Amino acid sequence: MSEIKATGTVVFGVSLDTVETHRRFRDSLKLDFSLLADPTAKVSGRYSGIMTQFNASNRVTFIIDKAGYIRSIDKNVKVKTHGEDVVAMLKTVLPRIEVDQPAPDFIATDGKGETRQLSKFRGKKNVVLAFYPRDFGRG
Repeated sequence: MSEIKATGTVVFGVSLDTVETHRRFRDSLKLDFSLLADPTAKVSGRYSGIMTQFNASNRVTFIIDKAGYIRSIDKNVKVKTHGEDVVAMLKTVLPRIEVDQPAPDFIATDGKGETRQLSKFRGKKNVVLAFYPRDFGRG
Protein backbone atom coordinates (compact mmCIF):
# COMPACT_ATOMS: atom_id res chain seq x y z
CA MET A 1 0.00 0.00 0.00
CA SER A 2 2.88 2.42 0.56
CA GLU A 3 3.54 2.58 -3.21
CA ILE A 4 -0.11 3.41 -3.79
CA LYS A 5 -0.21 6.04 -1.03
CA ALA A 6 3.00 7.60 -2.41
CA THR A 7 1.01 8.59 -5.51
CA GLY A 8 -1.40 10.63 -3.36
CA THR A 9 -4.09 7.99 -3.84
CA VAL A 10 -6.66 6.89 -1.29
CA VAL A 11 -8.07 3.37 -1.49
CA PHE A 12 -11.61 2.33 -0.62
CA GLY A 13 -13.08 -1.15 -0.73
CA VAL A 14 -16.84 -1.28 -1.30
CA SER A 15 -19.25 -4.14 -0.69
CA LEU A 16 -22.83 -4.79 0.34
CA ASP A 17 -21.68 -5.86 3.81
CA THR A 18 -22.54 -3.88 6.93
CA VAL A 19 -20.28 -1.46 8.78
CA GLU A 20 -19.83 -3.99 11.60
CA THR A 21 -18.91 -6.81 9.20
CA HIS A 22 -16.37 -4.51 7.53
CA ARG A 23 -14.89 -3.53 10.88
CA ARG A 24 -14.34 -7.16 11.89
CA PHE A 25 -12.93 -8.07 8.45
CA ARG A 26 -10.61 -5.05 8.38
CA ASP A 27 -9.37 -5.75 11.91
CA SER A 28 -8.82 -9.47 11.27
CA LEU A 29 -6.67 -8.79 8.19
CA LYS A 30 -5.10 -5.56 9.54
CA LEU A 31 -6.04 -3.71 6.34
CA ASP A 32 -4.68 -0.18 5.99
CA PHE A 33 -7.49 1.13 3.80
CA SER A 34 -11.15 1.90 4.41
CA LEU A 35 -14.02 -0.41 3.58
CA LEU A 36 -17.27 1.31 2.61
CA ALA A 37 -20.56 -0.36 3.50
CA ASP A 38 -23.12 -0.27 0.69
CA PRO A 39 -26.01 -2.36 2.08
CA THR A 40 -28.56 -0.67 -0.22
CA ALA A 41 -26.35 -1.37 -3.30
CA LYS A 42 -26.65 2.23 -4.53
CA VAL A 43 -22.90 2.64 -5.13
CA SER A 44 -22.27 -0.93 -6.27
CA GLY A 45 -25.25 -0.87 -8.60
CA ARG A 46 -23.98 2.28 -10.25
CA TYR A 47 -20.29 1.39 -10.49
CA SER A 48 -19.71 -2.34 -10.45
CA GLY A 49 -23.05 -4.00 -10.86
CA ILE A 50 -24.47 -6.71 -8.65
CA MET A 51 -24.06 -10.47 -8.87
CA THR A 52 -27.69 -11.27 -8.07
CA GLN A 53 -27.07 -14.96 -7.41
CA PHE A 54 -24.66 -14.02 -4.58
CA ASN A 55 -26.15 -10.62 -3.62
CA ALA A 56 -22.66 -9.14 -3.91
CA SER A 57 -20.85 -6.43 -5.83
CA ASN A 58 -18.96 -7.48 -8.93
CA ARG A 59 -15.19 -7.35 -8.37
CA VAL A 60 -14.14 -4.16 -10.19
CA THR A 61 -11.46 -1.55 -9.45
CA PHE A 62 -11.72 2.10 -10.49
CA ILE A 63 -8.90 4.63 -10.48
CA ILE A 64 -10.30 8.15 -10.10
CA ASP A 65 -7.90 11.08 -10.42
CA LYS A 66 -7.79 14.18 -8.21
CA ALA A 67 -10.07 16.04 -10.63
CA GLY A 68 -12.69 13.30 -10.32
CA TYR A 69 -12.13 11.66 -13.71
CA ILE A 70 -12.22 7.89 -14.01
CA ARG A 71 -8.79 7.03 -15.44
CA SER A 72 -8.99 3.24 -15.36
CA ILE A 73 -11.53 0.46 -14.85
CA ASP A 74 -10.25 -3.03 -14.11
CA LYS A 75 -13.03 -5.59 -14.53
CA ASN A 76 -10.60 -8.52 -14.47
CA VAL A 77 -9.32 -8.23 -10.89
CA LYS A 78 -6.84 -10.94 -9.94
CA VAL A 79 -6.99 -11.20 -6.15
CA LYS A 80 -3.43 -12.53 -5.69
CA THR A 81 -1.79 -9.68 -7.66
CA HIS A 82 -4.33 -6.91 -7.15
CA GLY A 83 -2.04 -4.60 -5.15
CA GLU A 84 0.75 -4.84 -7.71
CA ASP A 85 -1.76 -4.45 -10.55
CA VAL A 86 -3.15 -1.25 -9.01
CA VAL A 87 0.37 0.20 -8.61
CA ALA A 88 1.10 -0.55 -12.28
CA MET A 89 -2.20 1.02 -13.38
CA LEU A 90 -1.54 4.15 -11.29
CA LYS A 91 1.85 4.59 -12.94
CA THR A 92 0.33 4.48 -16.41
CA VAL A 93 -2.99 6.30 -16.04
CA LEU A 94 -2.37 9.19 -13.66
CA PRO A 95 -1.09 12.31 -15.37
CA ARG A 96 2.50 13.21 -14.65
CA ILE A 97 3.54 16.81 -14.85
CA GLU A 98 7.08 17.32 -16.08
CA VAL A 99 8.92 20.23 -17.67
CA ASP A 100 9.15 20.06 -21.49
CA GLN A 101 6.31 17.52 -21.67
CA PRO A 102 2.68 18.10 -22.73
CA ALA A 103 0.47 19.11 -19.83
CA PRO A 104 -2.23 16.63 -18.83
CA ASP A 105 -5.66 17.75 -19.97
CA PHE A 106 -8.20 19.01 -17.45
CA ILE A 107 -11.60 20.66 -17.32
CA ALA A 108 -12.39 23.39 -14.77
CA THR A 109 -14.98 26.09 -14.22
CA ASP A 110 -13.89 29.73 -14.16
CA GLY A 111 -15.15 32.55 -11.94
CA LYS A 112 -17.95 33.33 -14.42
CA GLY A 113 -19.21 29.75 -14.36
CA GLU A 114 -17.82 28.94 -17.82
CA THR A 115 -16.18 25.58 -18.40
CA ARG A 116 -12.59 25.64 -19.68
CA GLN A 117 -10.66 22.69 -21.08
CA LEU A 118 -6.90 22.94 -21.39
CA SER A 119 -6.71 20.97 -24.65
CA LYS A 120 -8.96 23.55 -26.38
CA PHE A 121 -6.08 26.07 -26.16
CA ARG A 122 -3.42 23.70 -27.51
CA GLY A 123 -1.82 25.16 -30.63
CA LYS A 124 -3.82 28.40 -30.29
CA LYS A 125 -2.74 30.23 -27.13
CA ASN A 126 -0.21 30.09 -24.33
CA VAL A 127 -1.73 29.27 -20.96
CA VAL A 128 -0.61 30.35 -17.49
CA LEU A 129 -1.91 28.36 -14.53
CA ALA A 130 -1.48 30.14 -11.20
CA PHE A 131 -2.42 28.17 -8.10
CA TYR A 132 -3.08 29.90 -4.80
CA PRO A 133 -4.60 29.04 -1.44
CA ARG A 134 -8.32 29.70 -1.19
CA ASP A 135 -7.87 32.06 1.77
CA PHE A 136 -6.03 34.54 -0.49
CA GLY A 137 -9.30 35.47 -2.14
CA ARG A 138 -11.08 34.63 -5.31
CA GLY A 139 -8.65 36.18 -7.83
